[in-house]
Amino acid sequence: MSKKPTKAQVRAQAVAERQRASDAAAKQRRNRALFWGGLAVVVVIAIVVAVVASGGSDNSASATKWETAPVKVTGTPLPAFDREKSPDPAIGETVPTLTGTSVFDGTAVTIGPDSGDGKPQMIVFVAHWCPHCQAEVPRLVQLADDGVFDGVAVSAVATGTNDQAGNYPPSAWLKGDKWPFPVMADSPTGTGAEAYGLTSYPYFVLVNADGTVAGRGSGELPEDQIEANIEALKAGKDLPITSSDRSSSAS
Repeated sequence: MSKKPTKAQVRAQAVAERQRASDAAAKQRRNRALFWGGLAVVVVIAIVVAVVASGGSDNSASATKWETAPVKVTGTPLPAFDREKSPDPAIGETVPTLTGTSVFDGTAVTIGPDSGDGKPQMIVFVAHWCPHCQAEVPRLVQLADDGVFDGVAVSAVATGTNDQAGNYPPSAWLKGDKWPFPVMADSPTGTGAEAYGLTSYPYFVLVNADGTVAGRGSGELPEDQIEANIEALKAGKDLPITSSDRSSSAS
């Protein structure tokens, strides 16, 4: 016949059972902590990899299908722009026609001697990663809001596009800055920029109403200088345009 346990033995057994239950619960909590901690690390790594793959930009998800697109050139390309050469040999030359696609929605965009519909034109070439372009675009938007470009057909070419560079994509950048004019997507090799003689960013080509070059300039230009050139362009006078060293090289 088995011997009945003493009260002390019963208490000791109860204590042991509680200790085993406590140890099991603690182990379960440790396992859950390790699981969720490991999951958090995996999520963080995935986010870092995604950001690096998008060139450090958080705008990659909003990229359109037309950040770059084929550009057809018709007519004679302009000579490469040289800010040290005066007068600019391109002045008086008819600008070539670029036929391409809107960076925003894929609709057709044409830039050329006839795209101003009888008005003078300003064509601006910008690169999303260029800090001087990023500084210049808001100035141009403000001048547009002030009516400075009234009577002038303004268009832009988003060129030098690189999905591994900062401030990508150009469509999101320009839309965020409230750019009000058409924007053509250049080809991955810069077909449109080359046809207009671009050598640095930002790059301006001012065009007379007859489709000929009135003047060219590059670099970050102050608002008063842009306004002075636009007024001269409207009046059919020689342009006071000069270039700025605050530019990004295309080479």
